[in-house]
Amino acid sequence: MLNRFLSLLVLGMFAAVSPANAQTNNPGQPSTPVQGAPAPTARVKGKILVARVVGSASVQAEAGGPVRPLREGEQISDESIVVTAAASNVILAFSNGATVNVSANSSLDIQQFVQDPFAGDLKLSDMKQEEGTSTTRLNLSHGAVVGKVVHLNVDKGSEFTVQTPVGAAGIRGTTFEIVFIPNPGGTATFTVLTQEGLVVFSGTASNVQIPAGTKISATFSYTPATPTSPAVIGTPVIQTTGLTPEEETSILTASTQISAATVNTVFGTTTPPTTENNSNTPSVPTQPAPATTPGAGGP
Repeated sequence: MLNRFLSLLVLGMFAAVSPANAQTNNPGQPSTPVQGAPAPTARVKGKILVARVVGSASVQAEAGGPVRPLREGEQISDESIVVTAAASNVILAFSNGATVNVSANSSLDIQQFVQDPFAGDLKLSDMKQEEGTSTTRLNLSHGAVVGKVVHLNVDKGSEFTVQTPVGAAGIRGTTFEIVFIPNPGGTATFTVLTQEGLVVFSGTASNVQIPAGTKISATFSYTPATPTSPAVIGTPVIQTTGLTPEEETSILTASTQISAATVNTVFGTTTPPTTENNSNTPSVPTQPAPATTPGAGGP
């Protein structure tokens, strides 16, 4: 019964997804701010650190410009596109406590990352809940990502979404994997796996809740969008199952890699930028010497 219910909801989502509606965790909810949430103008650009680069990866601004190699230890801004080559992967750390492992042959657009300013140092490995509130919007055009997200203050206005060509996954604080692979011959495969926590998949008509230990996968005909026409998505063949031992192992391995790469990552005070380009300035490496100042997470 559960599989049938989820399949019907996902079927409706694939038939009528629109980007405008897919970028919210709570379709149908009032658009007025939640009481106690800060005004959008109070937020500043969050910090995104490149915790690890294996193999070959590049970064480019959304607005165009040169494509350059991605360097381990640097800070990048939102409105950037990260692309990985074969046999490569990148781990990104966000100052709201989220981490993302971008798998090989993937393209991830960091469309937006803003958060409430915070003072002092935050050690990522010590964070169980984000400071204040934040908005994170990622767009996976192809490939796969594994993410670990600490508890988000969704009730106060936080949002973390991963958009794909067929919809958006809203993350509430969880370990998850999202895969979108266009195949030869005009088909595509889409999968969401939740190892722990909850993922909410958003369509135009309803939300699909994907609890821990569950996978939703679909294969369908797919014609990518062009500058003059939207993507064409056929009726999907949908399966809702539990995770296999191999899938459990794969997502746990990626999660362990994230933890190892970010164990010493520390974010400093966020303040409103003084120039337009502050968010693009590379930072010091993400694994600094042990800090001794209060709040840095040292012994």
